[in-house]
Amino acid sequence: MNLPVELATLTEQSVEKVRSWLEYSKQESVPNAAAERLAAVLQDPNGLEFTVGFVDRVVRTEDIHAAAHALNELGAIAPATMSFLDRAQIQAGSLLGRALPQVVVPAARARIRQMVGHMIVDARDKPFGRAIAELQGDGNRLNINLLGEAVLGEKEALKHLDDARRLLRRPDVDYVSIKVSSVASQISLWGFEETVETVVKRLLPLYEEAAATVDTPGSTKFINLDMEEYGDLHLTIAVFKRLMAMPELKKLEAGIVLQAYLPDALVSLQEVATFAAERAADGGAELKVRLVKGANLPMEHVHAEIAGWPSATMPSKQATDANYKRVL
Repeated sequence: MNLPVELATLTEQSVEKVRSWLEYSKQESVPNAAAERLAAVLQDPNGLEFTVGFVDRVVRTEDIHAAAHALNELGAIAPATMSFLDRAQIQAGSLLGRALPQVVVPAARARIRQMVGHMIVDARDKPFGRAIAELQGDGNRLNINLLGEAVLGEKEALKHLDDARRLLRRPDVDYVSIKVSSVASQISLWGFEETVETVVKRLLPLYEEAAATVDTPGSTKFINLDMEEYGDLHLTIAVFKRLMAMPELKKLEAGIVLQAYLPDALVSLQEVATFAAERAADGGAELKVRLVKGANLPMEHVHAEIAGWPSATMPSKQATDANYKRVL
């Protein structure tokens, strides 16, 4: 197949650019002991279930007795790929947790935080400030994303939104990600337009605060609208476009996330790109798209199995990788 000259040139430039990224990553890469331990854990068939369960049920659970109960259950699936010491500590904690929860649970939480510490930062003000300062030391720009996106009620949704607003107001934070599913608990796609209006109304004050910083060099805030699962895709795009079409947000640069493990990713990108081009042509600020592969595959499969229909995602990791490259 003969490609047009422009496309052939672009292909060569893309390949060369990726090669330069790979070479740069090799030069800059520094082994991280915590990352290596986590990678070893995730190689085990039970690794992902164990890690997610530990973070959700032991680290994030406020009730120390409930955390001890979860630790007891998770001990049975402790990954064989863990180091001997880590595995022994987990199994000992599993046995002793219910009898000595005040001792065992804090120790277990501290250990898992060491393991995932390169990915998760304590959100309390002082430790958060220290971590941000350290991570920004090399000139990095950080995308801050609060854990616990899927909310269970309106009280929790409003708290999540307030926490995001508090983060955005910090002088050491200029980039925050938030999901539609984290700021509204009663989402109904049957009343699509009404739901879009509800979410836009809830998010608008946050975006207005960011827009107020546009003319302040060095203090400009950026909001990234992320998404949780396929059911959020069209709603998230509609909310994003509705917000970005508002005159008061015209000069605000903002972003949206698209997931390559969804077959709709390319069409969605084309929709957002067309809207962004029209907005820019009308004098609006540029919009960014962050392309990810997607990290909610187990829940997508659960939803599909319960409903009795095919999964909305690509059928395999290989298909996801191919779609990722296709969208790029």
